[in-house]
Amino acid sequence: MSLALHTDRYQLTMLAAYARTGLAERRAAFELFVRRLPPSRRFLVACGVGRAVEALRELRFSSDDLAWLEADSFLGPAFRHRSVRDLFERFRFRGRVLAVPEGRVCFPGEPLLRVEGTLAEAQLVETLLLSIINHDTRVASKCARIVLAARGRDCFEFGTRRTHEHAAVAAARAAWIAGFAGTSNEEAARRWGVPVSGTMAHAFVLAHAADHGEEGERASFEAFAETFEVPATALVDTFDTLRGVDRAIAASNGARTSRPSIGGVRIDSGDLATLALHARTRLDVAGMAGTRIVLSDDLDEHRIDALTRGHVPVDAFGVGTMAVATPDAPSLGAVYKLVALEDAAGRLVAVQKRSSGKGSSAGPKQVFRSGLDDAGLEDVVGVDGEPLPGEPVLQEVFGPRVGVDLSAAAARARCAADLALLPARLRSIDPRGGDEDFPVRKSAALTALHDTVDREGRAVL
Repeated sequence: MSLALHTDRYQLTMLAAYARTGLAERRAAFELFVRRLPPSRRFLVACGVGRAVEALRELRFSSDDLAWLEADSFLGPAFRHRSVRDLFERFRFRGRVLAVPEGRVCFPGEPLLRVEGTLAEAQLVETLLLSIINHDTRVASKCARIVLAARGRDCFEFGTRRTHEHAAVAAARAAWIAGFAGTSNEEAARRWGVPVSGTMAHAFVLAHAADHGEEGERASFEAFAETFEVPATALVDTFDTLRGVDRAIAASNGARTSRPSIGGVRIDSGDLATLALHARTRLDVAGMAGTRIVLSDDLDEHRIDALTRGHVPVDAFGVGTMAVATPDAPSLGAVYKLVALEDAAGRLVAVQKRSSGKGSSAGPKQVFRSGLDDAGLEDVVGVDGEPLPGEPVLQEVFGPRVGVDLSAAAARARCAADLALLPARLRSIDPRGGDEDFPVRKSAALTALHDTVDREGRAVL
């Protein structure tokens, strides 16, 4: 699939019209931001920038793309104009992108990403950037809450079968950045270096039961353990969970290998808390105190929180649907708006949309962060270039002066650091009550700029 055509039709119609009217080459700045968080969220984890940068590097119209557009009854006639054809044929993204580095915590009302370039460049990438950032930030923000609820226990992402085949790979990357220990998705391991894990399904147990009945469960565990050189995790709830644990113990003791053959048991159904308690007792009595217990079965942060608060003996969680589909907040709602444009005199002017409830915030901006601890986190959104105290959050990620590590491993480290220092009230996974007091305010200079734009419709920067 061509990335150039991973867009909405109106991006292409505007591009053609910009070429005809001479606006295409004017300098412009757009910002991507979230107006409000879903009711259950207290923060976001910025994610998707690394994927977005890769996409921008590849963005161009192929000969097949151009042939498709020329054959269209609406767009095709516009290609008779040389200015339109030249713009589409030569299109490359050569602009500049500043973004909240992946893995960092962020809030509504502040830009997650700013694109600077020609109007044509910055306009065309809107749909692509929103598609990537909306998805990856939504998944990473949910998974960060799951990590907090797990209280140091490993979480594994099992959601590939619950989402689109391409989204599944991106979701695995986002979950790992948010702090998950690994994924079941093999392509995410190959493409992004996300640790991959997985052992057996119920079908594997049933395949052995075809010859031996329920006793085939032990045979399945032994066969698996003897095939691989690392201790296996036995899926023990195909028939009776606790009998499955006993058979895993017997398989570990009876396997024809000199090493521990069963390193963990996974429980995927039933009363997880009670079953985990009984499983732990059986394993300990058998001298398998080091054998891990993994729980799964449509877990989310609230069920995991209840298990960890209840001191259930669990070492890891498998999370699928709730991590990748985020059913409590299936859409993030990030938007992308023009904030500055070069006028006919060559001056950059601030502009903004005033629609009720759906306005935008004029002028290119920077976020300055201070006090990322319980003493008082504060983000100040100011005019770009304004000298304000604190750490500038938006960093150049595409352009001549990239100063941030774009790897998923670096993003994972940033996320862990930010979550560890986030104030307790923002780390809470409890539903928010009423309007949340997010630690974000405008600078005086930005407020004055917006007042000017409100009065005059624009302000020269």
